[in-house]
Amino acid sequence: MKRYFLLLSAGLLSATMWAATGINYDGNKLTLNEEFTRTECGTMYKDVMKEVSGLACSRTTPGYLWAHGDENTGSNRKIVAVRPNGDLAMTVNLTTTGSDRDDWEDICTGVYNNTNYLFVGAIGDNDLAYKDAYYIYWFEEPAISSGTKNITVNTIRYGYPDNKAHNTETLMYDNIEQMFYIADKVDGVCHLYKLPFRTDYGTGVQTLTEVCALGSGSKFKEANGGDITPDGKWMAIKSEKYVLLWERNGSESLSQTAQRLPLQVAAYVEEEQGESLAWYNDSIFYTTSDSKKNTPIYQYVRWNGQTQPVDTTGTDTVPSTPTLTPPALYEVTMSNSYSAYVAEDNLMAYYLDGEQVPMIKSYKVNEGTTWEQDGNAISLTGTDSSSIHYTLVTEAVVPATFTADEIVFDGTESWVKGAYGFDSTKKWRISKTDTDYSREIAGKTHLELFLPACDTVEITSSITGNDRAIRVYANGEQIGDKVTLMRNGKLAFAVNQSAPFMFSIVSAQSSGDAGIKAVRMARKPQEGTAVENISANAARCTKMLRDGQIWIVREGQIFTLTGQPVR
Repeated sequence: MKRYFLLLSAGLLSATMWAATGINYDGNKLTLNEEFTRTECGTMYKDVMKEVSGLACSRTTPGYLWAHGDENTGSNRKIVAVRPNGDLAMTVNLTTTGSDRDDWEDICTGVYNNTNYLFVGAIGDNDLAYKDAYYIYWFEEPAISSGTKNITVNTIRYGYPDNKAHNTETLMYDNIEQMFYIADKVDGVCHLYKLPFRTDYGTGVQTLTEVCALGSGSKFKEANGGDITPDGKWMAIKSEKYVLLWERNGSESLSQTAQRLPLQVAAYVEEEQGESLAWYNDSIFYTTSDSKKNTPIYQYVRWNGQTQPVDTTGTDTVPSTPTLTPPALYEVTMSNSYSAYVAEDNLMAYYLDGEQVPMIKSYKVNEGTTWEQDGNAISLTGTDSSSIHYTLVTEAVVPATFTADEIVFDGTESWVKGAYGFDSTKKWRISKTDTDYSREIAGKTHLELFLPACDTVEITSSITGNDRAIRVYANGEQIGDKVTLMRNGKLAFAVNQSAPFMFSIVSAQSSGDAGIKAVRMARKPQEGTAVENISANAARCTKMLRDGQIWIVREGQIFTLTGQPVR
């Protein structure tokens, strides 16, 4: 115990001595700003977003953080909304047009024409290979609820006034000037540039304007993150070792502000690969690091000599930023045991033509939400005092006509509902999550097939990549457990339905998306066959294996579709 105490004391002393004076900045020793107190408020979990290189505070839904990772290809072209404690709230998949650049390095928020926007910077260039192919992706900031959204972004392409490549990790937006400020990252003299935000740039290459040098190797190098307060009062730019503050005087431009000496935040502790900084307001900012592991989220609070933290345990207790949660509705179950789909302003429920119109049976809301129900109308209120109203919309569906032939989907099937989308390659797609809330239940996409009475349903996969996991249901009752939909393979399920029914295919994946190419239905064969015995056991699913050879598996035994055991 004594040895541990000595080591801890030495570490604290070293940190105090290091922070006792400011760094050398262009021959000047910077003044320390000692108004901030640092606390670890949460964890950026690697399963939510690893290697975070950009962080921004939401303006549409205050109390949340937007983050993106260092890998921005394929399914990783996304941002996530998290609470300050690191819990995931929502995922937004981004589709870009005119650019597939990865190396996203920063994200910021801004207001333009009374609209909140998010800006993501595909601005990194470690190999100095792009020169004038740097991009700012911009889009209206969505309200944060739950689940997943898909957004197609707008694009601004830019280059530098010297017509050379620059590696950059800092993208900031000033609400006062409606101006981007961009700091490059070099092991030498960092420079600050600017570009006005406009919504009509088109596809041309815009040229940044140089503002000033930010430092050399002897003062401040390798700028790797920054942000400007919503009121434009403070600009913060950080390296792994330091956070520097520039305070705007009156109505001057930030170009003028940046040419003065900054202050250095005394409370900042070096973060290895620390690339992210986000202002909540002019008194609170957050930082985290680019790491493949679970990584702390730090909150810095300025006390301004006016409000003092309460000391109840011998250490300062810093209050956390309030987490205000908007209302969210999910997992709505209908009186016919089907599920209703949560759309932005209504609930959509399908039912078989001829059945009684279903009613809302039960539903779940997120923590803190209060609700009122009036028949098929629901009103929700969140802890942030925002409210949302849903009204149930129902649609009767005529099932498919029975045929013993395989039905290959072409996208015109009126008896197919839901799914992530239809395309010529994957046919009806299903994925881990779905940004079309009218097709989402608990974060998983569903494909609903309204079928006539039959005993076996066979589905054909259109997968060309990895195997995918799914679950299947008949009229809301799960058949078997999670099963694997094999690439270019088939699966058969015993459903034993004597009347038209809804057959549901639900994604059980952890990543990626899959596709359903076709469906085949079968009537019950003659009594006494092995297939009948298998079909009668609807509690277990049957499988159709690879290479076009259809096999059914039950309790360790394998049969052909005609009921013959496979030796």
